[in-house]
Amino acid sequence: YVFQETQLFSDSIADNIRYGNPNASVEEIHAVARTAGAHDFIMALPDGYDTNLGTITSKLSVGQKQRVSIARGLLKKSKILILDEPTSALDPETESYLIDALHEAAKEKLVVIIAHRLSTITHADKIYFLDEGQILESGSHEELLAIESGRYRHYVELQAGRN
Repeated sequence: YVFQETQLFSDSIADNIRYGNPNASVEEIHAVARTAGAHDFIMALPDGYDTNLGTITSKLSVGQKQRVSIARGLLKKSKILILDEPTSALDPETESYLIDALHEAAKEKLVVIIAHRLSTITHADKIYFLDEGQILESGSHEELLAIESGRYRHYVELQAGRN
């Protein structure tokens, strides 16, 4: 499970990612960091993957912290990965990259994404539209848009009106 509010430990970035799989190799850590869009900013830090987060955590952006946490979740050898608002603090370019990467990761595991951003969920195989804890509608983005008086469609129209 990758929480919206990221929990990082006062340890190296590598060990923070490795927390998802204590036996992971350096190559595996780098691979999931690349998938999560974290590798480049990690390598730009003075000590790269050996940078201690206890000394620089406050200097990482919320989006950078999220990507470290997502890398940790990807490294965990589980059949299900649950992501709570994984792109809430990401810029559109990084979000697009990450969504594509998560789509690729979904080939090996079930990925459940809890999100409010339409851009995060439009490519999902199945969307469950909830209101007050109840599933109101389910289907693909296209199927849900086809419901003329549907709540999902109304939500999409509201989101489009904000742009």
